[in-house]
Amino acid sequence: QKLSINFFTRVRNLITSHVSFTNTVSKHSATDIVDDSIATDDTAAAETMAAAAAAEVSTPSLAPEIWAHVCDFLPYQSLLQTAVVSREMLVDVMPRVTMLHIDKSCQLHAGVTHRYGDVQDIYIYSLIEFEDDLESYDCHLDDDTLTRALPFLCNFSSCLERVFLGGRRPSNGQVEGYKTDRFSVEDDMKMNNFIDLFSGAFRAGALPNNVWIAGLSCSKETRMHINTCKVCRNACKSFPLSSVVDFEDKHVIKKRYRFRAKLFDDDIFGLNVCLKRTEIEEIILGRPGGKELLQSKARFMTLLGRGVRHVVITDDDEVLYVVKYDDAVLGQINGFIKHSSMDVTMFPPDEVTEAIRRSFAADERDPLPPPREQCYLAESSFNALKELGLPIEETDFLNEDELRYGYKNSYFSCDWRFY
Repeated sequence: QKLSINFFTRVRNLITSHVSFTNTVSKHSATDIVDDSIATDDTAAAETMAAAAAAEVSTPSLAPEIWAHVCDFLPYQSLLQTAVVSREMLVDVMPRVTMLHIDKSCQLHAGVTHRYGDVQDIYIYSLIEFEDDLESYDCHLDDDTLTRALPFLCNFSSCLERVFLGGRRPSNGQVEGYKTDRFSVEDDMKMNNFIDLFSGAFRAGALPNNVWIAGLSCSKETRMHINTCKVCRNACKSFPLSSVVDFEDKHVIKKRYRFRAKLFDDDIFGLNVCLKRTEIEEIILGRPGGKELLQSKARFMTLLGRGVRHVVITDDDEVLYVVKYDDAVLGQINGFIKHSSMDVTMFPPDEVTEAIRRSFAADERDPLPPPREQCYLAESSFNALKELGLPIEETDFLNEDELRYGYKNSYFSCDWRFY
């Protein structure tokens, strides 16, 4: 997520008021060591040398958890530089880091992955290279990243949850996943082979069975005939069920998953396949636990939390969050209601309301969404959910500025702020 200047100001003030460093002399600069290692593709050696160089540096008197939270948003090279500040940084802070941001293929080095035992999200921005700084379609896949990425990721099998693979434009920092119409036929073939490698890794148990892979897409431009795409069918049979159930037909829907790091592109998918939704669900039903997953109450509540979140900045610089359900998600909710044996009208209203409010969270794993006064559900979405028979009430979603109370609060009318 984008961090505001206010955040960095608070961190700086916290550090300057609580941290004191002692000046020590070292033969090697930690920054020089890391820079040299990146240039020579020797990340593991850099860590060893830099740890020795930083051994004499005193430890900042700030909790490791706070340092780790700041490190979550650092580029990988800066993270390496931070790790060599002191032994305590290396031993106490790095194991608490939960996000890695990879900008160069040479950073995909398995020799240092053991230092990051709690990593949950990995963002690899080196898969796609752009030819210039302009917003053009001149881009191609990086062969070195294609070769290194999967072995690198397999070293995080214990805790990894989300992986994004794509590129970042140098001109504006915009992050993009793979889009077939922007690449050559040769790159399309490479992408399909890349997806097959992930399918094999999941079947072999080299990747955890709950990790989401985002940014990849089947390279077929148009759907030919049913059951013809072996790449997509193989992925549907091999990727974790929790991921496959959210695979989407790229010719029908464009839906993004929310990650803790800001991904600007609206066309970033879990995996963008060329199969129809009915084909995807047919494969799921044939897998162990597939039928139970598709028809479970937990699945329904997950769908309710998939509204599209929009961030609105008012003229007063107030941050508001507006959730609106697109036709595809509403269609999935309606499909569940029609084909499930459960009566959703009998679900506890507070559980349904809480599931809808999950859409306001920046990340589906966040414990709580933003404060209610910042959250607005679109009127059209509320009406659509209500028409599907969900036990929800207007007053559970309207804020004070949307309510109009009558005489002695005996009645009220509402004026939805967003349609």
